[in-house]
Amino acid sequence: MKRRKRFPSYISFLIPLVFLVFILLCYGFPGLAETYMQYCYPTIAAVLSFISHPVWFSLFDIFIIAAIVAFLYGIVITCMRKISFRRWLRNISLVLLWIIVWFYMAWGIGYFRSDFHTRFGIEPTKADKAFFETFVIRHIDSLNRAYVADPHFDIKEIDREIEKLYEEQHKQLQLPYPCGKRRTKYTLTEPLMTRMGVAGFFDPFFNEVQVNNYSLPQSYAFTLAHEKAHQFGIASEAECNLYASIICTASDHPLIRYDGYLQTVAYLSGNLQKISPEKYEEIFGMIDPRVLADYRKIREHWEKALNPTLSAVQDKVYDSYLKTNKQSSGISSYSEMVGLLIAWEKMNQ
Repeated sequence: MKRRKRFPSYISFLIPLVFLVFILLCYGFPGLAETYMQYCYPTIAAVLSFISHPVWFSLFDIFIIAAIVAFLYGIVITCMRKISFRRWLRNISLVLLWIIVWFYMAWGIGYFRSDFHTRFGIEPTKADKAFFETFVIRHIDSLNRAYVADPHFDIKEIDREIEKLYEEQHKQLQLPYPCGKRRTKYTLTEPLMTRMGVAGFFDPFFNEVQVNNYSLPQSYAFTLAHEKAHQFGIASEAECNLYASIICTASDHPLIRYDGYLQTVAYLSGNLQKISPEKYEEIFGMIDPRVLADYRKIREHWEKALNPTLSAVQDKVYDSYLKTNKQSSGISSYSEMVGLLIAWEKMNQ
């Protein structure tokens, strides 16, 4: 009897390696990454979200559990000598390679695309203390006027309003629309997220938006708008903060607008302390005492649940992850939305 010829083991690595070469090209050539995110990503997002949207819980949870079980099962059968260590190592390497390819082709190439200033054709703003002080004061005034006492909210109502605003403003923001479906998912990792101080995250494997329900009404909408921006193919944390600020402060919904200004002024105040420390106390003192009480409430709410060790580990890991993906400032990049906001407002004046 004739035995069937087996394909060499390297053949199974060929396809993911071809994808990996393309990913590396995108890493080196932002224009290629930009083209991919503009023309290919919206279709991928539509397909992945079509699969995940009907399910109310996070498919990412199932994926992680299945991966852990499969890994442990592989170790067990290797120890029982059902398969050789060499074959187990080959299988693990192939799976990891496909996971890397899946991550980047599904969304991660967004880290390598052209930056905000290049896409919008505007120059980075130069530091101007007097202008920045006036800029902060104006936003503080808007924040004070937007104050909402005893906020109560309906999650579905907030979601609908933010989705409507993205639909209305997607052309101005240069975002593809609809780019799939967005449904906020329940995740089994929520208790762990809370202990780490994570308000939300975007799952690129199944195109899912996750927002921690531990969040207070005064901060939920901004986090949701931020994660939805990720789903539109924006990887930069600073840009997602910018879009969340633009979307929330443009809303007619009192709580969403208040949340937008509340988070925006928090970032502005952090930069004010560095740029104009001698004026910081004076300008920060212009914030309504009731608003300051909300800042304290949000801070104390998270500090109550936070595990300092877990939070520090999460920050370090995520900082390294961002830097690996061309976000040179790491987790500090969140506050870079201030420069983008100034550039955006100057462009639109």
